[in-house]
Amino acid sequence: MTSVLLFHPPLLLESGGEDPAKNFPITLRVFSSKCDKTELYRLRYRAFLTAGWIKEDAKGEFVDQYDHIASSFSIGAFHNDKCIGSLRLAFGGAGALPKSMPCEVPFGDEILSLAASGHRRFIEFSRMAVEPELTNNSFRTTLYGSLVRAGFISSYAGGAEMALIAVHEKFSPFYQRMCGFRVLGASQSYADIREPTHLLGREMNALDDHRRQRNTFFEFSRDEVESARCVLSAAQCVAAA
Repeated sequence: MTSVLLFHPPLLLESGGEDPAKNFPITLRVFSSKCDKTELYRLRYRAFLTAGWIKEDAKGEFVDQYDHIASSFSIGAFHNDKCIGSLRLAFGGAGALPKSMPCEVPFGDEILSLAASGHRRFIEFSRMAVEPELTNNSFRTTLYGSLVRAGFISSYAGGAEMALIAVHEKFSPFYQRMCGFRVLGASQSYADIREPTHLLGREMNALDDHRRQRNTFFEFSRDEVESARCVLSAAQCVAAA
């Protein structure tokens, strides 16, 4: 079972204020660990293969064990019934099993340090992918931003105190600039991808202040958070069934 996430972007991220319904007609769907996520896995495969981060595989899918953990959820962005973007959200810390986030393997010491400093509940953004055939830079940027925005909403809905994301080091400056993340650690590989990786993190309160100041695109309402909370709760029940 999937659920549609309430999503009303106030504008395109690089559009000059054009009508988002006309220029960015997407639907965001939330998938629990028990859902059929074949379309998301195939998109990941296409995107990561094009980037040169994984090898060719006859099945044409990119999936790992974290996709099947009950505390993980995935967001798929669909346009004309085709999956063009995806993001996985993995909750960790209080209320989650040990090593429920993929970053806990290469960055175990960093996560332990965060927990020791008083952070109790984490959320990791991972496996972000955008359709490689999309060539419109404004559309691609807005799609990336939309996935991050949906991640923000879901983070608040799930009670996360700290947001984490592991990214290729060449993309690290984008997330630092766009969302105010800071580098927590570095590794030469991450979750089956042998590429230099930065673990980035930021407390949700600080992230909230930054996203309000950075761009009105990242604004969202209490209704959107409540909608996401209901969606995550419903998906959790399905995963536990």
